[in-house]
Amino acid sequence: MKKALLVIVFGAAWVLTSCSPKVTSSTLRTYQPEEWLEDVVVLKESDPLPSDAEWIGTVDVKGKGSYEKMAEMARFRAWEKGAKYIKIKNYGVDGVRSDIHVMNSDVYHADTAKVSPDRVLSINEAGTAGVYANGTSPVTSADNILQTPTVDVPINLFRAYVGYGRRLNKIAPGLSVYEREHVKRLMNGAMFGAEFIQYFNRAINSGLGIRYQIYHSSSADAATALYENGTTKEGVLNETVNISFLGPIYSGRFISRNRKHLIMDNVGLGVLFYNDAAKFEDEKMTVTGRTLGFTFDVSYSYSLSDRLTLGADISYTSGVLRKATYSDGDKRATVDLDKENYEGLVHLGICAQLVYTF
Repeated sequence: MKKALLVIVFGAAWVLTSCSPKVTSSTLRTYQPEEWLEDVVVLKESDPLPSDAEWIGTVDVKGKGSYEKMAEMARFRAWEKGAKYIKIKNYGVDGVRSDIHVMNSDVYHADTAKVSPDRVLSINEAGTAGVYANGTSPVTSADNILQTPTVDVPINLFRAYVGYGRRLNKIAPGLSVYEREHVKRLMNGAMFGAEFIQYFNRAINSGLGIRYQIYHSSSADAATALYENGTTKEGVLNETVNISFLGPIYSGRFISRNRKHLIMDNVGLGVLFYNDAAKFEDEKMTVTGRTLGFTFDVSYSYSLSDRLTLGADISYTSGVLRKATYSDGDKRATVDLDKENYEGLVHLGICAQLVYTF
């Protein structure tokens, strides 16, 4: 019993001075602890349990710390409860913070007095797995058990999305009623795009990627053209506007413990391309330009399978065009716009998304 007391004192001091991981347990009943902590056998999920093992509860460890440290803390709590075996079921990222890990395990009691000597399992003081008396090895060695496993979280992600887009810039003053209605229709359109992201590693939920995104709108309205010589011409004005974003993004993700829920937030800085093509009867005019653009989005997805998730995304893209190129087919000119004539490229998107991870 003195040996057991020393183990209790040492183990309690080690747990209390541990700075991060927290241990919680739930047991149906408790038993007298084994004489030595090393007598508690640590099993992986694939290791078989002896027939006399009685499930008595669970032990969970959550926080910062190595796999080995968390496994030893779980083992100590199981020993306190009088368990003979602890079987680690799951180890992975918490899903809220990438630097926090969770280990879940079941604990079992066995009445060694009722087990024949050739069926008793133990881990000796040297830290290697015990064997049956007949020489067979029932469990993986302690060295293998306490090796950090690879957390099965995909590091590559491909996302495609499509939905509604809305431009948020103000309508220029001085337009006629018909011109204002035409511009208003161009401020509602479609959003679609795709991106590829690679996360830094399986344990860190942040990474870098590249995105291509388009806001598209069009309108066809009856119009009257007034020329410099005073003549007028009636017809249909067809106009199409495309605002494209291309550039790198920084991504953060949050995965639930059951891998069913995925939340992402991405921020990017790249190039916004503007293309406004108008046609009035047989006359054409194109306005193009490019500028620095900023984009940000937040999305949620629910898992359809191990690799595929379906969800929704809301995004905000911003940029201001200060220089534009005008072309009517015969002439082409690039001009610096006056401040009051800057073209705002700000738009909001609400989209459905499909995410594939691998």
